[in-house]
Amino acid sequence: MTLKRLIVLLVVALLAATLAACELSGSTPPPTVSGEGPMGTLQSELGNIATQTAAAGGGVPLVTTEPLPTLEGATAPPPAEGATQPAPTEAPAEPANTPTQEPPTAAPVTVSSPTPGIPSTYTLQKGEHPFCIARRFDVNQYELLNLNGLSLNSKPAVGFNLRLPPASSDFAGERTLQSHPDTYTVQAGDTIHSIACKYGDVSPEAIAQANGLNVSASLDAGQILQIP
Repeated sequence: MTLKRLIVLLVVALLAATLAACELSGSTPPPTVSGEGPMGTLQSELGNIATQTAAAGGGVPLVTTEPLPTLEGATAPPPAEGATQPAPTEAPAEPANTPTQEPPTAAPVTVSSPTPGIPSTYTLQKGEHPFCIARRFDVNQYELLNLNGLSLNSKPAVGFNLRLPPASSDFAGERTLQSHPDTYTVQAGDTIHSIACKYGDVSPEAIAQANGLNVSASLDAGQILQIP
């Protein structure tokens, strides 16, 4: 409501009060203004105007129940005196990027098979004989002898080229002459090939590899060999 309207209302109220006073006798008390009727409405309007004017001028603080919006980047007000301020929460420390080391991979150990397969031919070495070769490759000794034109009493020399039967039956009898794994004490005149024949089903290559030797290495009497 504007100030002009307020003045008009005040003038109208004064005129109404003056006319009412003239009509009343001197002995009649003036009427009491109640909260209803034109005067009550006038007083209510005047009170509202006064309240709004004071609020506009800063006389009456405006009260709001809704929280004020927080502006981005604004700092929070300092805590009241005596109030306990919560301690700041520390961010969890990030784990250090420690490179993981892969465990070393052990190199595969290759061990020769006691029976490295059946070749088509085999050259006899010092200390070897046909039955020794038949045990080693698990072929039938009689088929081996017949294929090479030999008899039970034949003693082929070193360097003899034996032919092995391609589709032979197994060795007739016990292949193993001495149990192993074992240790063997070298005797005079022994070779790795002759020692292999003493055990029957062990190859010279396996004995040489177990002892870190070459299959054609010379041996000393009293030397200890590991028999796989």
